[in-house]
Parts: sequence; structure tokens; C-alpha cells
Amino acid sequence: MRKNILLIGILVALTVLLASCSQPTPETVIQTVTVIETVEVVKEGETVIETVEVVKEVEVEVTPVPEEEAPAEEISMMGFPRSQTVFAQQLTERNATPGNFNSWAGWRQRDRGMQQVMHDQLWITDFESGEIINNLAAGPAEYNDDFTELTVKIRDGVYWSDGEPLTAEDVAFTVNLLRDAPGAGYNAVFSQQVDEAVAVDDTTAVIKLLVPNPRFHYENLTDLWGSMWIMPEHIFNQFVVDGEVNVEDFLAFEYNPPLSSGPYKLHSYDEAGFWTAWEKRDDWDRTATGMQFGEPKPQYVVYVHYGDFTARVIAMTRHEVDMVDLNLPAIRAVSDADEYARGYFAETGFPWLQSNRHPGVGGVVFNTLKPPFDNPEVRWALQLAIDPVSYDQTAYDGAAALNPLPIVVNAPQMKEPYIEPLMEWLQDFEIDLGNGETVKAWDPTASRRVVEEAWARGFEFPDDDELIQTYFGYGAWTYDPDAAAKLLVKNGFSQDDAGNWLLPDGTPWSFTVYTQDTPGRWAHQNALAAYTEWQRFGLDVTFVVGEAGQLRIEMGDFDVAGTQTHCSNYLENPDLYRTFSCFHTDLLTPELGERQWGQSSRWTDPRMDEILDEIRVSDTNDSELLQPLGMELLELYIQNLPAISGTTSLDPYAVSDYYWTGWPSGENPFIVPYHHYPNFKFLLTYIEPTGR
Repeated sequence: MRKNILLIGILVALTVLLASCSQPTPETVIQTVTVIETVEVVKEGETVIETVEVVKEVEVEVTPVPEEEAPAEEISMMGFPRSQTVFAQQLTERNATPGNFNSWAGWRQRDRGMQQVMHDQLWITDFESGEIINNLAAGPAEYNDDFTELTVKIRDGVYWSDGEPLTAEDVAFTVNLLRDAPGAGYNAVFSQQVDEAVAVDDTTAVIKLLVPNPRFHYENLTDLWGSMWIMPEHIFNQFVVDGEVNVEDFLAFEYNPPLSSGPYKLHSYDEAGFWTAWEKRDDWDRTATGMQFGEPKPQYVVYVHYGDFTARVIAMTRHEVDMVDLNLPAIRAVSDADEYARGYFAETGFPWLQSNRHPGVGGVVFNTLKPPFDNPEVRWALQLAIDPVSYDQTAYDGAAALNPLPIVVNAPQMKEPYIEPLMEWLQDFEIDLGNGETVKAWDPTASRRVVEEAWARGFEFPDDDELIQTYFGYGAWTYDPDAAAKLLVKNGFSQDDAGNWLLPDGTPWSFTVYTQDTPGRWAHQNALAAYTEWQRFGLDVTFVVGEAGQLRIEMGDFDVAGTQTHCSNYLENPDLYRTFSCFHTDLLTPELGERQWGQSSRWTDPRMDEILDEIRVSDTNDSELLQPLGMELLELYIQNLPAISGTTSLDPYAVSDYYWTGWPSGENPFIVPYHHYPNFKFLLTYIEPTGR
């Protein structure tokens, strides 16, 4: 009954609204009027004609004059015209140094808009397409034959926001200053690898290297989540006197207000660190982004920390935010509550399914310098104790791609060189359980079982094997708790009368799963999922949440930790050097308690070192060399399993079509969809205002 009353109320309101908006029609009304009439009057015996005033009621047809509608008042939020402003959540939440924009001197929470709209970078990775976008750079990186010189050609006609031209002098100056400033970003690399950088002319810079490195631009100048940004020489040259850098003053410089090389400049910020606002430059067409993609549509972009997930959902239902980071239950809540809100998919009944081509792989890493995690068979036993479908449901409500490898399995450019041959190799890959017994390690049905669980819960997803592979992966490691127990027994473990697991020395086995991330973030979710699976298997395991500033992972103060299970991925070709380079022995810190600069697991292998050394000096486009070496790296990793790769590293978010439309989606993944990546400035040229 309540719904009927509500519907009647809506219809009445609509009727009144439509009537008020229609053209006025003539009406018949009763009006009182005074008229002049002639009458015969007898006076003194004579009849005479006289005029008199007579009051009468008459019917009159009139057309009402429409009332002039007052112009709609522009809605303002935080002082910004709402229809001209994109509001987005700042991923790293409240800014700790709101007045400091000197990102070359330390972490300044680049996702407050600095990497997304303020800076144009030399190159930017588009991990949706697997391509490298030439942004400030006019074309691809150019190396000499022995990879000791890198030529960078930049776009002509680019200007800083103060009207000064941005030239190759700025590029060379930035590289040289960072090389000579201990404590600055990229100094550790540049001081070891860069001889000097010189500007040949206004648009050409040459970086001379001390050692061959065909990946120098990938590692340092190509932005995925951070790279070397170009600094304006005419501002920062105050810190270079007679070729010497005044490092102390440079590191203390707050660079406020900053100059912009990208299409937006700083407008204002909250001194408490809750928001930063950016305004479109009048000369946006003199930026690399403007030259490539055209004019960004919003006049303003404001990054805000809205609070916890509940506060963010409320903000979106009030249309106070256009794109916001949420966990999956929150995406479900907001998409149910607001018809204009959605997750990555706009059209399906599984609306919180997120982009599964994120370049990271989430999971847990083993501290391989700590027994018993130094034993690869123990690590494999713990893997066999995990149900990948249950794991995915705990981590991401079943919405993430199963990603048991250290590469992104459903990145299109990985399919031919690695995924297809690996699927053949994995068919015969077995784990020796002892006593002549083996178990096949690969389960190709796992991804379909994820979808079957979704169907059982009433969600819709096409029964299409190719589509299931695209969005949920090609399978996962086998779930076989009996095999896990046998593998532990093979390695000296046992169980007491109560079923508790004992170490080979007979003492109780207990360990912790640690995370330093917040709930909803991929490191936290994967750690929680692994903990849940091992607890169900019967292990004495504890879930511990810390803070990043404690550096527990870096210092090796953990048993198992939720973090990235590889090094870094670019996804653009079969070159897996960056995926595995952090496992090189050169980066190993062999003593726990001392900071590790390589992979958190501290696992190394002599053969992996040999392969990495060979790849390091090879052409990044030599697929005939790189693909077989990459396959061997993957096989070594799988056999030794220094980490459990669980899912793609989802960054769940929701968008609103209330004020802006045209966002990328699962149906139309034309560009990286995230608001905290450097590609966001490109995305802003595609969206359109709705006129609300």
C-alpha cells in the first residue's frame, strides 16, 4: 500500500510539474463590469432617453499570462560549481603534507591530483591496452646500439603554467639534479647509472648511462604509479650553484605553489589535508595532453578524502562525488541505492565486477629466510590447502580474476607468449607427495566454479567459456587438503591427538599472516583470504594488521605477509625482466632485521640470476630471445613458489553518471579507468556533462 501511495504522489507531482511547464490555454471566467446603457425615463409626464451606469456579471474568455520561471540556481559544492567539477576520492586518504608539492624530495601523496592532472609525464603505461603512451615524449625511447645512450625527444610548443616553455633543458636538468642530490627520488638509481644528461636542442635530450640498460626509460621515466617527473629548471636552478646541488635546501623546499606541465593547475587545498582542488589551465592546448587528446571537459577537479566506506556511499548517493574507491559490499550498496551509480560494469547483473587487468597481482609472500617457510614443499603444502573459489569470495566476494601466476593472466598481450604455452606445461605439472604418490597441481575448472557460485547466488553472467576466462582467469592451483597433509608429513610434520599440527621437532606450529594495508585494499584482502583458508585447514594461524610506517615487511619481521607477489609489470611485450628483477641475489639482504630492497620473500635462485643477467642487456623487443627465457623464469617461480599469487590486485571503485557520463566500463574499456592513475587526465577529455 505504501508503494501505491508513493506512486500516486509521484504521479500527482509529475502532473503538477507538467501542467506548470505547458503552454497557457484560454479560460472562461465571470467578471463584474460596469456598462453604459440607454433607458427611457418618464419625467413630468414626458418620456425621455437617458444614459445610466449599470453593474453586471458577465462571462469573459481570458488567456492567463504565464509566470516567468526563475533561472535554475547553479549548485555549488565546496565553493565549486557542481556541474563543472569532477569530485574524486583521494586513494591514500588524508594528506600528511598538504602544503608540500616537492615530490622529488619525498612522498607527497601523488594521488592528490599531482600525477593525474598536474603533471604530464614523458611516457605513461596504459595497462588496459598494453601500450605505452607518448605523453611529453614525442615518440618512443631511442637507444644507441650498446644501450648506453638514451635519446628523449619531447613535444614542441609545450609550456609550463607560468608561460615559460618546457624544453629538453628541463629534462636534462632534472636528471642531473636528482643524480647529484642524495636523498632525492631516483638518486639511488641515477647516481649509479647516469653519467650525464644533456640538451642537444630545445626538443632533444640525451641521457648518457654508465652501464648498458635498455630498460632505463621503463624503470624510471614511464609512469604507471610514479615515475621521474620533469621539474622546471627556472624554478629549481636556485639550488644548483657552480654545478653543486644545495641538497639540504632542495629537500626542504616545499614548491608551493607548484607549476603545472599538465592540463590543470593548483587552485587551492585544505590545510588539514582533506582535499586538493585543481583548475583547468586557460592554455590547456599548450600541454602534451591537450595536444594529444583535446580539451578536458571539467573546469575543476577536486580530490577529497570522504572518510570510511559508509561516508563515501552516502556522498555518492547525494551526488557529491563522481568517482570513489569502495570495497565490493559498498559498491553493491551504492549501486542498489542510486540508479546513477555503478561499478566497472554498467550493464550486467554482476555490477561490482571490477577491471581485472590491473598490472599488479595480489597474494601473500613467505618469509623464505624463516623455517619452515624456507622449504618449497612446505610452501606448496600451504598452497594445496587453499580453495581458490572460497579464497576469491573472502577477498573480493567472488568478483576478482583468479591469478595464480606472478603475471596478469588475462592481460591480452600475455596470452600468446605465456598463458597459452603455460597451460600446456601445467597439464603435466605434478607435486611429489612421497611414497610414489603425486598430485596434479593445476585445476582448469576453478574459474568456472567461481561463476557457478555467482549463478547460485542469483547473479547473472554469460555461460561463455571464453568470456569466463577473460574476466575470471584460466584456472588456479588445485585445492586438495589431503595432499597438503601428506606433503607436510613427508617433510617431518605431524599432528597430535587433538589434530594440532606439530613442527618436525615436535613443537606446536603456529604462525602469523600480516598485513599493513587497510580493509578493502588488495594486500589486506588477500592476506585475510589466506588466513581464512589456513584456519579452516586446521593450522594455528593469527591475522595481524599493522601500519606501513612500521616497515615490518621491509625489515623481514613477518612469517607470511599480504603484498605484491612479483616485482613490477608493464604488460606491453614478453619482456618479464621487471616482473622478476627484484628476486636477483644482488638485491638480497640475507639478514632479517635489515632492510630488504628486493622482493619481500627474500627468495633467490642461481639460475634466475643467470637468466636475469642475460635479459638485462638484451633488446626489450627481441621476443625470440625473451619469450623462452620468460617461460623459464615462470617455471622456476612456480616450482619454488616463494609467494602465493591469488587474484588480480583489484582497486574497486564506483562512478556516478549524475553529473558526468562517458566513463570507461567493462563494456567499453577504452582507457585505464582509475581516477588515481596518471591516465586520468586523458579520461577527462572523454567524459561529458549531463547538464544537470
